[in-house]
Amino acid sequence: MGQGASIQELVKRKEHVKGIIVHHPQFLELLDELEMMLYFSEGSVSPEGVYIYGDTGVGKSTLTLKFRDRYPKEHIIEDEQEYTRIPVLHVRVPPKATNRMLASKILEKMGDPLHYKGTEALLTSRIHHYVKKLGIKMLILDELQHLIDAETEHVLKTASNWVKTFTEEVGIAVVLSGMPESLHVFLANPQLDRRYCNKIELLPFSYGTTEEIISFRTFLKKIDGQLPFSEVSNLADPELSGKIYYVTKGVPFYVMKLLEEATVIAAMNGSDSIRQIDLAKALTKIKQVGRPFVSNPFLHEMFDLSSLFTKEHDAETKHKEKLIEKGKKRKKQV
Repeated sequence: MGQGASIQELVKRKEHVKGIIVHHPQFLELLDELEMMLYFSEGSVSPEGVYIYGDTGVGKSTLTLKFRDRYPKEHIIEDEQEYTRIPVLHVRVPPKATNRMLASKILEKMGDPLHYKGTEALLTSRIHHYVKKLGIKMLILDELQHLIDAETEHVLKTASNWVKTFTEEVGIAVVLSGMPESLHVFLANPQLDRRYCNKIELLPFSYGTTEEIISFRTFLKKIDGQLPFSEVSNLADPELSGKIYYVTKGVPFYVMKLLEEATVIAAMNGSDSIRQIDLAKALTKIKQVGRPFVSNPFLHEMFDLSSLFTKEHDAETKHKEKLIEKGKKRKKQV
């Protein structure tokens, strides 16, 4: 171990880890799917549509933004006129979106300076105009769960109907993406459900079969090779990879967040690689509300993945039982 890194070096290394991108095999398959969808839709009487959903951290936004970046904006000068060509437009659905709010947000991303002015019909008409003018071939609507009122859990039907009609009339490929709860949008709108019969769930890594374990270890090995250290951290070691899987459940976001924090801790200590003690300390900085009883496997040499998951499940069950019992006692007191 050498001298601890300076604050400037810590910032540099942390940003380096944030910039590491290693794709899940399904991620690459979906990029190909979007590529085919783009080509099949161009000039088609019925352009393609796909709905991509998955839990937070699995890479939905990363996927759609990565595809958008394959087709960057172009500044065009033609017949003494200047405009921007946008082959793939990415738009995040605003929270509690009304149809007018969503139309305005799309126009804003198109660069319309008057995106906030006009009736719903006028805004929609301008979107159709800009789709042709800007050469847009695909529209990606991310965060579809925002078509559900978070307080009442009711689907905002007016906005979902606008999406249905718009996707039928716009004449280009439209990708919808969101959290699993956004499935309720389709349950509440059978016509939209029928239009988006191609629904793909983006999953985290699994760790059951030999093939799944190899896939996750390969993912870790590729990351290890890009970490800002002079020596490898052996993240793909059979036991260590199991520990990393346990605390992250194979969700890429949590894997990268764990390694980001561990990188800073290791660099502060002047280490040439990430050690298990660094991972143990890093885990204390990453709290998942949905997993209050997760163990810290990096503190112990003995490790059994199945036993730790069972221990965590049992602790959750006992906690729920205590809460139910407390609730019953309160009712009796009342």
